[in-house]
Amino acid sequence: MNEALAAGRRYARHAWEQLIAHPCWRTIVTSKFYIALRMVFQPPPWEGSQLTTRRLLNLYLQRIEHGFGRTTLWSKPCKLTVEATNICNLRCPACFTGAGEVGRGRSHMSLELFQRLLDELGPYLLEVEFYNWGEPLLAKNIYPMIEGAARLGISTTVSTNLSVPLTAADAERLVASGLTVLGASIDGARQEAYEKYRVRGSLELVLHNCRLLRDAKRRLGSPTPRLVWEFHSFPHNVQDVPLARTLAAELEMDLVISPGWLIDSDWDGGDVVNFPMQPLPFRCPFLWGSAVVNNDGGVAPCCGTFYREDDCGQLAPDAGAAGAQHFASVWNNERFALARRFFTAREGTAEERQHICFDCPMTVMYEHYKKYLRDGGTWSTYQVPIASNAAFNYFWHRRPARAAETALRRAR
Repeated sequence: MNEALAAGRRYARHAWEQLIAHPCWRTIVTSKFYIALRMVFQPPPWEGSQLTTRRLLNLYLQRIEHGFGRTTLWSKPCKLTVEATNICNLRCPACFTGAGEVGRGRSHMSLELFQRLLDELGPYLLEVEFYNWGEPLLAKNIYPMIEGAARLGISTTVSTNLSVPLTAADAERLVASGLTVLGASIDGARQEAYEKYRVRGSLELVLHNCRLLRDAKRRLGSPTPRLVWEFHSFPHNVQDVPLARTLAAELEMDLVISPGWLIDSDWDGGDVVNFPMQPLPFRCPFLWGSAVVNNDGGVAPCCGTFYREDDCGQLAPDAGAAGAQHFASVWNNERFALARRFFTAREGTAEERQHICFDCPMTVMYEHYKKYLRDGGTWSTYQVPIASNAAFNYFWHRRPARAAETALRRAR
């Protein structure tokens, strides 16, 4: 029996090698139809999510609608970013919150709003992120929020500066909450390098908290959350990477190095980067598949926007407050439909051109890419015309009138 099984495997391997060596194979796998099918049906990238039939069908529908550029969607978001709080304890210079800007009132997202989102979107969601412009571990409802999403089989992610006081009990609750991934933003392995960007942060406290989390996982015998050292590379900290790699191994953390945000710079992170942020010429993934809901119920078009003036809709933050009760009424409203329409035709009235998505580098690049294809170019030969920091700098320099007036007063 074992010999027959081995012979069958050898035959199957030989047949596969013959197939992929055939000239027709390359024609098939490089055809637009095959590539489109592969993009639609490839497995979802979110670890730890429970793959139900409804979630998979919604994911496939979302990818199809994204591919065709539909402006009114039948699919629901597959990913949800919630701003558990927009309060932060650090003063990172290239962060709106750290720089002292006020995009909306400082507050914590209510459990009532979060539960409404879970009730409506939970059956379709594959991931929930609990961070945007604030420090999630300062949010008063962060533990029940994570626990609520985890109970539904949704992958959960927190990105934190981890420079907040934690106890062993706090670490155990985080581990026991069902959190899938915890990323700690640690931009240096020495205090003098770390604090240049993480202003007011304490590397000693961060590393202490990492040990608490590692030890809590060991005590509870839990493989989650996966701990990630998020190292944002800057010219002032690249020399810390070898030490960071050693410390990450000791702390049982994955080391992910991406380019740091630099104002008015095309910085690509240098040779140490293992997670590049290179833009690709596709329609914006947020507008078709990723929802962003802020602490006050404001629904943003993507995670790059900060000011409430650029929101695409408003959910009622509490019972009886102004705003929509259901996310669906926002997801297909005029502002979201307009943002998606820009990827078909980047044009509009003077008022429509004020929409934050009109001049977004992703929208502009996609227009450039379509023209390149019309002129005879191909996807494989297209050269992306923008650097990884282009989107950040676009959002950084976009200010509503009230923010510009505040900046002018500060400068005087």
